[in-house]
Amino acid sequence: MTISKAMNMRLYIYPIAVIPLFLAGVALVIAFKAGGYLLPFTAVLAAAVALVSIAAIFRYTRPPIHVKQIPVENFSFWADVGEPGAELRHLSPDDLAAAARIAKADLGSLSSNADLLNARTSLLLGRREFVELVQEKFDGQTGRLSQDLHATVKRLGTGKELSVEVLNLIEQCASQADRIANKLYDFQQGKSELAHTYMEPLRRAAEKLSRDLRLVFTNVSDFVKSASTESKSS
Repeated sequence: MTISKAMNMRLYIYPIAVIPLFLAGVALVIAFKAGGYLLPFTAVLAAAVALVSIAAIFRYTRPPIHVKQIPVENFSFWADVGEPGAELRHLSPDDLAAAARIAKADLGSLSSNADLLNARTSLLLGRREFVELVQEKFDGQTGRLSQDLHATVKRLGTGKELSVEVLNLIEQCASQADRIANKLYDFQQGKSELAHTYMEPLRRAAEKLSRDLRLVFTNVSDFVKSASTESKSS
């Protein structure tokens, strides 16, 4: 409930709660003067109305409770590259330079995502809820993935063509992302809701990075195979 809504509710609750309370008091006075069998019934009814009115006034007039918001690591800067390496399917097998540029661009975006995952992980590992991950040097795993992706992108930037060696590097990075996602999933089990809230965005990000790297691997692998077949036939 927003502050403005709470204020409006307080303005309306006073007459709504006080009027029944006043009417109950009037009815009680009349019944007391009249006497007879109506007096006990009227007294009980008036007491019930009084309790409800007082509870309503207390509920809506007490100071609002400020709930501390849980800071959830967001990934608003996450690069969405669609299907990484998909453009390779539109190239001819002998267009090796263009293929390397496409792979480099998509891997560069995924490398930036790995940097973001590493940065967000490092922020969380400073909290006491995640001391187990610190002891296991989990930040080293995310940092290594980031470094390996940068190395792969740099390799493609030196004029290297797509090759089996590059494929192996991409597959290794995908496996690292898999292990990170699995580690985060295992860590969440049996932990508090707070820890789960912190870790869930990281786990989803690691899984997304792994899927994207697998897609790059598949598309690059298909291109390398077609280029190799073209080379042998010529």
